Amino acid sequence: MVRWIRTAQIAIGKAMPAIGWSKEIAEFVKKYEGVSSVDVFLDIFGELGTIRWIVDYEDLATLEKVEKQLMEDQEYWQRLEKAKEFFVESKAYDIVMRSI
Repeated sequence: MVRWIRTAQIAIGKAMPAIGWSKEIAEFVKKYEGVSSVDVFLDIFGELGTIRWIVDYEDLATLEKVEKQLMEDQEYWQRLEKAKEFFVESKAYDIVMRSI
């Protein structure tokens, strides 16, 4: 199994719309083959306003297949444009882990 985690920082005063958007994009991404669920988490300790999307994939090939589909999906890119209203620019990063 491979776990993908994207982390982003919510802009000050934008928590509620950011949380709503985060849930919407999670539902949107579940339409792709290989994505069974997208979990959304909000940190309650540490750096406040940190949100995380977590997806488990069968293997790296499945992750790459989904990423390719996302990169080619214009609706996905349009939805990401909306995120600029809610998140701090340059405060997002991805982590990929493999189970052992």
